[in-house]
Amino acid sequence: MSGKGSAYRNIVLISQVSINMMVPIFVCVAAGFWLDKKFGTSFTLPLMILGIAAGARNAYMLVMSTIKQEEYHRKKEQEEQIREVLERANVDKNDEQNKGTE
Repeated sequence: MSGKGSAYRNIVLISQVSINMMVPIFVCVAAGFWLDKKFGTSFTLPLMILGIAAGARNAYMLVMSTIKQEEYHRKKEQEEQIREVLERANVDKNDEQNKGTE
């Protein structure tokens, strides 16, 4: 992949990680404020901690899946390159054998 495409991909990944972190935190804090207001309790802090944990898990899962995808594509490209080198070596070997029999 070109350098420019890789930079865009990294920007998108950073955006996805930040969204995956922030949404659960904001939802849990909003739910905590609503519960505090409705029932007069103090659920905001425990729900905020739950949101942080959920966001961290989401970010971790996203990053790990991205790493696995990149490893899979890198491995596939390496196998393709090895296959091409072996095919070229076989063609060269066959050409040498054909020249020897003539």
